[in-house]
Amino acid sequence: MLRRRFDVYGTALSPHPREGAPLPLIGELAGLAEQHGVDGLLAFYNHQNLDPWAVAGAILQQTKTVVPLVALQPYAIPPFTAAKMIHSLTRLYGRRVDVNLITGAAQEELGQICESLDHDERYERAVEYLAVLRALLTTDEPLAHEGRFYRYQGLRTYSRLDPADRPRVFVAGSSPAAQRTAAVADIAITHPEPVDMFARTFLQSRPGPGATGPAIGIRIGLVARETDEEAWEAARALYPSDRLAQLKTVMRKKSESDWSRRLATLATDGDVYDEVYWTGAYRADKGTMPLLVGSYRRVADYLDRYLGLGVSTVLLGGLLTEEDFRHTAVVISDLKSRE
Repeated sequence: MLRRRFDVYGTALSPHPREGAPLPLIGELAGLAEQHGVDGLLAFYNHQNLDPWAVAGAILQQTKTVVPLVALQPYAIPPFTAAKMIHSLTRLYGRRVDVNLITGAAQEELGQICESLDHDERYERAVEYLAVLRALLTTDEPLAHEGRFYRYQGLRTYSRLDPADRPRVFVAGSSPAAQRTAAVADIAITHPEPVDMFARTFLQSRPGPGATGPAIGIRIGLVARETDEEAWEAARALYPSDRLAQLKTVMRKKSESDWSRRLATLATDGDVYDEVYWTGAYRADKGTMPLLVGSYRRVADYLDRYLGLGVSTVLLGGLLTEEDFRHTAVVISDLKSRE
């Protein structure tokens, strides 16, 4: 029987450094991911939580198959240091480490580092960053690079990896600047609109038939149960909305982030689309992704429509407990068993 080929990533726990003992917490969630067929875990980046490279090491140490997806922020770490980190973790554990190249951050954090680049310039820097990073992972020969953001003369990091061991590079975003950056990455990630709208918007900007380009990934959440009624009861209990959250949603229609503006518009124009696509987490100010809500079969059928459009990577949010993984595993197993 043919199986659909797509990868599923969750999100790693990254406790605040003052929140007890984080290693067992990271290991417990990574173990659940491995047990329930999740391929990788995103280790995100911000100024408050544990460093994503350290979280990646903890994931590798406590699992056998889970691939860390490390959020890579150019302002936080130069490309030659990133190359050494990727090379070191890959050699130490004999496993691939993927990277999620990010450009944005909370405005407060950008202010703390006195970031002088605007939205589009940060994406321009990311393109050059990726070129340097890939060069250092491809050869041990001296690198000469003269660019706008980085200059190196005879740089050698001895970080070459065989092609099969090199990271897959994810770039998230839907703005024109983000899509230009994603064009040189391996996987372009976005928060999708309802499936028919997604086909008319994000996919319309993709290269035509026969053209090369990155694979497509989507970031969503799943709330699936035996019946639609059970799923909606669980979803509304998880993400109750209030007046303040609704006002914040309206304000996000003016966000710098393209996908935040789009989701805010969807969330204010409606609540449920296609009987399964729900903006409730965003409307409740408890998430930046849409949710697919319904019975196992209904959610699997709707997600299957995204896969039919060419989506090959699904980045899931909200996988935090054994129950979350168990319900999600039913949907993923169904999809992977379909011809």
